[in-house]
Amino acid sequence: MLKKLIRKASLSSSSSDQADNHRRRSQSSVISSGGIPESTTQRYAPPTGLPPPSYNNSVDVSSGSSRSVQNPFESDITKPVEQRPIALAEGEEDPFDFLKRFDTVFLIDDSGSMAGGRWRECRDALASVVSTAARYDDDGLDVHFLNSARIGHNLKSPAQVLALFESVSPRGGTPTGTRLEKLLNDHISLLERSARDGKSEEIKPLNLVVLTDGEPTDDPRSVIIAAAKRLDRGNFPLAALGIFFLQIGNDAKATEALNELDDDLGSDIRDIVDTCPYKAGQRLDQGYIEKVLMGGVNRRLDRKKV
Repeated sequence: MLKKLIRKASLSSSSSDQADNHRRRSQSSVISSGGIPESTTQRYAPPTGLPPPSYNNSVDVSSGSSRSVQNPFESDITKPVEQRPIALAEGEEDPFDFLKRFDTVFLIDDSGSMAGGRWRECRDALASVVSTAARYDDDGLDVHFLNSARIGHNLKSPAQVLALFESVSPRGGTPTGTRLEKLLNDHISLLERSARDGKSEEIKPLNLVVLTDGEPTDDPRSVIIAAAKRLDRGNFPLAALGIFFLQIGNDAKATEALNELDDDLGSDIRDIVDTCPYKAGQRLDQGYIEKVLMGGVNRRLDRKKV
């Protein structure tokens, strides 16, 4: 009898180890560190097609202790978005079809001031729109950070957003301009090479959404002006690139800085920036989701308040 119990326990443990190994291999492509090691522990998202894990009354088997973990997606902020496509009346056009033309990329402020409640707000804001965005972008979303070299590739679900945010710890300053410069220059250089090769139509316009809580520690204004002028020199379409800033928190200086980026770049360059505040518990109606996902590339939404 004792031998049977030992054999049963051994088989159960082996099966569990194999499942864990398979899950880690399946998820390794979701998050990359860009070749730079970090001190944070990596936790990967579930592979596409599998349901998100249960977070209530979970048991930490590695430590042998039980702990109750709150499901971060229990609030109203994410339920409607992941489960329900936009309902359309007969003959009505889907406003989000516009997104199919763009490559949507998120840039997340992971500075020290984002730690705690603002980090959770930022996570929830991204989780609230990721499912909608992924329905119109076969590649899913790519997510970059201001300080961390970690990159989330092809994210399509709130569970994947959670895994990515758990792998990054907010720290450091707010180098918004530095990170914008890299992402914008990479995209514009690609546009220029494609134009020289006669393949401009093969490059999707960039829809860059920035989530930040604070006043930048560098100069994103100059970076954005330089990018806009470079696009003008190349005679690229107005929709070739757009930037949307979603402010996390209510810092007055941050609000002023972001409004300057939206309204005070100068009348002699193209308008490629829109901004909007995010409020904890924000009601996820269609207008809000449209504003976040398309405010930087749709001038009609640039003028719309939510």
